Amino acid sequence: MTLRLRHSAVLARMLLVFFRRRVLRVGVLRSAPVRVFVVSAAVLLLGAMCASAYFFLRPLAGDTAVWRLLFDTSTVSLVLWVQIAFLMVKVLFINAEGMLLLSHQLPVTNRERSTAFLLYEAVMTGIVACAGLIALVVSAVLLLGPGAVPYVTASVVLPAVLTYLALSVLYQSLTRLWNLAGLGRISGILSVLVLFALLALYSTRMKPMIQDISQAYLDERTHHVWVTSVSWAWQRYGAVAALAAALLAAAALTALTLALAPNQHIRQSRYLNIRAGGRLRGVLGPYDWCLLRGSQTVAGAVMAVALFGWLLLRPTPNPMWSLTLLSVGGLYQFTATQPLRTLPGASVSAWRVYGRLLRAQLVLLAVFAVPGLGIVFSVDPRLFFQSGPALLGCLGGAVMTTCIGIVFPAEKDNPFSVFLGLSVVAVVLALSAIGLGMLRLPPWVMAVCLAGASALFVLYAVQGIQTSESRRRNEKGTTGREVRRRGRRADPGGRRGDTAVPHVLNGR
Repeated sequence: MTLRLRHSAVLARMLLVFFRRRVLRVGVLRSAPVRVFVVSAAVLLLGAMCASAYFFLRPLAGDTAVWRLLFDTSTVSLVLWVQIAFLMVKVLFINAEGMLLLSHQLPVTNRERSTAFLLYEAVMTGIVACAGLIALVVSAVLLLGPGAVPYVTASVVLPAVLTYLALSVLYQSLTRLWNLAGLGRISGILSVLVLFALLALYSTRMKPMIQDISQAYLDERTHHVWVTSVSWAWQRYGAVAALAAALLAAAALTALTLALAPNQHIRQSRYLNIRAGGRLRGVLGPYDWCLLRGSQTVAGAVMAVALFGWLLLRPTPNPMWSLTLLSVGGLYQFTATQPLRTLPGASVSAWRVYGRLLRAQLVLLAVFAVPGLGIVFSVDPRLFFQSGPALLGCLGGAVMTTCIGIVFPAEKDNPFSVFLGLSVVAVVLALSAIGLGMLRLPPWVMAVCLAGASALFVLYAVQGIQTSESRRRNEKGTTGREVRRRGRRADPGGRRGDTAVPHVLNGR
């Protein structure tokens, strides 16, 4: 099947228009003052990070060995950041069916569609991966001038590109494998779990690699590990040879990624058909089933269990912190349950809707927290009595993700809104943490600030529900469409051929 890059470029521009109109103008971002505040906060955080790194590294500006050490160790951490970003993007894209529907009526092949989405995934991954190294890169450019270009190119840009492309090849290969095994409908979940296992394996190797690089610096000898191969080749064979080899490898990985992309789009299961007993059907409601059986929730639950087992073997941190991954499903919960609110007689107050959303997350947390606490107590009673802050953190994560899903609604299941919401909250929380850290407030004041922040999340989420429901009811032509739709099952467009969706409503 041929690949027409021109068609991929047209589709990419169309998605860019969708992003500008339906993501940057939806939810809280409708307000111009909010957009100005977000941009100002991001610029302020970036300036604070760069200024801190600049004044810290200025005394070392003339030491070439120190800069090589800094960039080599940064490459080790950069590979981890790229894996985290890639995994996060794939989790967000598991159910991006609504986004894909935008292109199904266009004369493009699945590989051309994959190429367009590859560009957006690469941008999102690059933003997350470079967030932790932007301060070092800017400081190096300010202190070293043009001399920083080789360091940045060989230790940041090329390793990040090659790592992303290698992960893309692995992901497409896994998709092919699951399709051959007849597991295409859940290939996204299975591939995400494999990527998480790879991430956990690499994290265990980071410390030895950094120790080897640091020891070589102390012994004044040249040493490299496999993740710093580009930097080593740059120093050993020269910039031209290393750059040519890296670009050739990148081109080969890109071609392999596109070649491995499936010729035909295979829909991913939005919900898993998990059987439940009669008692659970009487206790849990539709909002609970919508969260418990969601694909993102299942992926987050498996990763939480794996991380729990890994942290249980280590002295710190408390293993219960792993349960914060359970809140991933809350990012899409508000938009996923919207068909339930359009049913006849389903109109309730915003506070009640929020209570149902949060209740579902608390049920999910309890399902894993109760046995988790029992395991922790049997292994180390001391950790059991220190699990309070971790459980509060898990509760705070549920409140935060619920608010993000409401304030930044994922229209048509697009992951861009969720990604933007996570970025905005991360910037605001980072600035708040820096400010509180500079004030050196006592612990009880910090606890009050955290409680106040959680209350603001709740209030803002409820206000977002009120605004969303009011706009939905007052849209032009909504009444006629709703009356006609009520003669059929709820949300017919989102359930075509998905046998798992009806089970969200009745729990059978």
